[in-house]
Amino acid sequence: MAGLPSHARVVIVGAGIAGNGLAYHLARLGWRDMVQLDKGPLPNPGGSTGHASSFTFPVEYSRQMTEWCLDGIQQFTDLGVFTRCGGIEVARTEERMHELRRRLSAAHAYGVEAEMLSPAGVRDLMPFLDDTKILGGFHVPMVGVVDPLYAGTIWRDRAIEMGALTVSATTEVLGVDVDRGRVTGITTTKGHIAADTIVVCGGCWSRKVAAMAGAVIPLVPAVHQMIDVGPVPEFEALDNPLAFPVIRDMDARMYERQAGGDLEIGSYAHRSILVPV
Repeated sequence: MAGLPSHARVVIVGAGIAGNGLAYHLARLGWRDMVQLDKGPLPNPGGSTGHASSFTFPVEYSRQMTEWCLDGIQQFTDLGVFTRCGGIEVARTEERMHELRRRLSAAHAYGVEAEMLSPAGVRDLMPFLDDTKILGGFHVPMVGVVDPLYAGTIWRDRAIEMGALTVSATTEVLGVDVDRGRVTGITTTKGHIAADTIVVCGGCWSRKVAAMAGAVIPLVPAVHQMIDVGPVPEFEALDNPLAFPVIRDMDARMYERQAGGDLEIGSYAHRSILVPV
């Protein structure tokens, strides 16, 4: 970690997956004199990147979103931080089955391998699943799980190795200077940096940082329930921490995936709980 320079071409606020990815890609495109700040420690500053479930489902109804997902999966694969395990979205109702058939059509239109499975077909891939509760499933073999902290570390280190980036952890933003509608600098707990470009990649703190410049980022953090259950007997004898597909059960507003010997379960089936930053 180097000391803060007095001037930067761009200051990136946040060292999660967004800030790290931005730093690397700008460096790859020739940008230099960049500074990256985070109020937390590295490699895990404590934001959503470090405790996300980190699985990827590439099929969206927008072709552009699907292309972005596929590009991200390829980048993570090239970095060696992507574990492919497949993913299944299950349906408990006929309405959900109709929606999954539409997703299958979108997948085929966008060039993504996918298939519809019968309840028995889902159980073949997930032997511990009760197939009497579902009508079928939408299976995408290329779904996988990313290690976002490792990916971000690689990206950040590559930008540093290019001589493009100075990183300062445990550095909190205190204020943003604005002159006639444009930013001119940023004040931190470790000093001031003159800069005419500031990129806010602070996750749930982004709105607070943007407000310092008189801008509004409409982002509010919400509580999300997640629990690891285990050890699971079906997993104990396995040497693969991701031997089974990720399951998304949208009718129950839940997901689950194997996490080593445990079963990770996430739920949105609760009242919305917004958290003030």
